[in-house]
Amino acid sequence: MSQAIPSSRRRRVTRAPNSVPTSTRSRATGWSSLSAGTPANALRAPLGAGDNRAAVNASTIARPFRQLTWRHSLALFLPALLFGYLVANQAITQSERSALAVRYNAPLVDAANALQKEQNDLKTQLADLRTKLDAIQQAGATQSGIAGDLSRQIQDLQTRSGLSAVSGEGVMVTLDDARLPANANNLEKSICHNTDITDIVNTGWRAGAEAIAVNGERMVGTSSAYCVGSTIMVNGTLMSPPFSIAMIGVQGQLMSLFDDPRELADIKSRSQANGLIFQVSRQRDVRVPGYTGSLGARYAVPR
Repeated sequence: MSQAIPSSRRRRVTRAPNSVPTSTRSRATGWSSLSAGTPANALRAPLGAGDNRAAVNASTIARPFRQLTWRHSLALFLPALLFGYLVANQAITQSERSALAVRYNAPLVDAANALQKEQNDLKTQLADLRTKLDAIQQAGATQSGIAGDLSRQIQDLQTRSGLSAVSGEGVMVTLDDARLPANANNLEKSICHNTDITDIVNTGWRAGAEAIAVNGERMVGTSSAYCVGSTIMVNGTLMSPPFSIAMIGVQGQLMSLFDDPRELADIKSRSQANGLIFQVSRQRDVRVPGYTGSLGARYAVPR
């Protein structure tokens, strides 16, 4: 005979075979089974034992994602830290190199300035001694006889050799760097070079100039002009642009040769194309000082 089944057991039997309790689905999925239609008071209700287990399972699943994010941050932070260290180290190294270069060059600059000052002092002393010698020779030139003739010959030789200051009509040549900004391609063509000064001086000699001076330095047979870094040295004296080249001679002959397009073609071309300043003007009264350098000859012997 069949026995009657209690109502509570019938309710268990009538449950759908595929249905899973809420706590079981929560454990299986790791998330709460609350649907979008769950009332708001149910969301605010305290969590039960099954819901606590679901929250724990959710945090357990999310932990690998947090660990992965931390590893990604560390992977980005370490290269950034290394790059910052390299940049800072490079900046410190560059500053140390600059400071070392300054410390190394400072004594050399001081020594060069001291030598230049000593040279200027010696030139001044030499000029004073020559002035006194000229006064003595002029006094002897007023005498009669052989002594007077010898004194006059000495004065004439001093004038011809460039040891005496002279004045007269002539021209003034101005040479200067370009005022326009120069790029790397035409920088060499827009600035003055020692060869430019040499070419101008030689042109003056060929035009019949009797006396030439570059920025107050008398040009004689032993004079030279050559580059020393960014400056030009003439007769042992450092100079920088602009250069004023004074020439005494017949103005017509001087201007005729300087105006000849075949003369100083490179300087004139650079003046037109690159802005190099090159000007020649007539002067009624040109003053050229005497040479104050050494005239010591080691190999030249009088004949």
